Amino acid sequence: MVAFAWMGCSERNAPEVSLQVTQCATMPAPRASAAACSLNGKGYVFGGRNQNGTYLNDLWQYDPTTDSWSAMSPFPGKARVNAVMTAYNGALYVGLGFSGEKVYVDSCYLRDFWRYTPSDNTWTALTVSPYRNTVRGVPMLSGNRLYVLYSAGWSYTRDVIYYDLTTDRWDSVPYNEHRAESCFGGAGASCGGRSFFGTGLNRYNLRQWYEVDLRADQWSKRSSIPGKGRELCAYCATDRHVYLFGGRYFGGDRTGGEVFDQYLRYDVAEDQWERCGDMPCGRAENMIAFTIDGKAYFGLGENEQGTILNTLYRIEN
Repeated sequence: MVAFAWMGCSERNAPEVSLQVTQCATMPAPRASAAACSLNGKGYVFGGRNQNGTYLNDLWQYDPTTDSWSAMSPFPGKARVNAVMTAYNGALYVGLGFSGEKVYVDSCYLRDFWRYTPSDNTWTALTVSPYRNTVRGVPMLSGNRLYVLYSAGWSYTRDVIYYDLTTDRWDSVPYNEHRAESCFGGAGASCGGRSFFGTGLNRYNLRQWYEVDLRADQWSKRSSIPGKGRELCAYCATDRHVYLFGGRYFGGDRTGGEVFDQYLRYDVAEDQWERCGDMPCGRAENMIAFTIDGKAYFGLGENEQGTILNTLYRIEN
């Protein structure tokens, strides 16, 4: 493994921190727009698309103790991108997302939902979601509920739906005009018992950042992310920080569009953003991230030329 120490340029209202980053084993099957989470000390990556644009339906496990990847039991559903995946009570819950060549085709917006049990390497079909917006929702746990925030479909949304992990039922939270602005490609994570959501794209790139009481559907503005707004960044949380990796500032040459090579972290206790420097993989979007034993991992995705990446990194401090 190779260790990196990265420090970027400071920015107004965003202190600069220097972090040690270690390169992990490369993934045998590189991909972008995959879903990821961790369970029982291991990382999992599901679905996405490869360099040929082919959608994938495989599940991979990363073991940090051996620094190695293993393919799990094949997923019985359709291949897809921008799915939802989270861990609860010793199992993974996986589904939703997009599969197809065209947008605005109902059958391309997938509503199926599944449970994967690593202990016996099996998949179980669960109740299908009744909601039509299924693309790149942000998953967050609160008690026995898996909330999925701002899934996209025919348009940007403010949708908040949830799956009851004990009763196998879906429900929605009534519309609330005080939520974050509707968007696609947002980011969010729970940290220290508190939940946060923001960024994304609407008519323009958003710098929004909110703390969310999921049960009460209460949204409180917090410090906006520094610099330009962004979408399609990867995200995860440790005990104190929420990390955002890469992503895109949408626009053409005349509007300064770019893919980011920098990553940020939000200090929950201080309500403050910090610049962590340049990612060792360079500019990337549609990446994955997860946390194992208090350490953040990030990687995969694609660069600004559309090359699919297979690198994975761990933040040591």
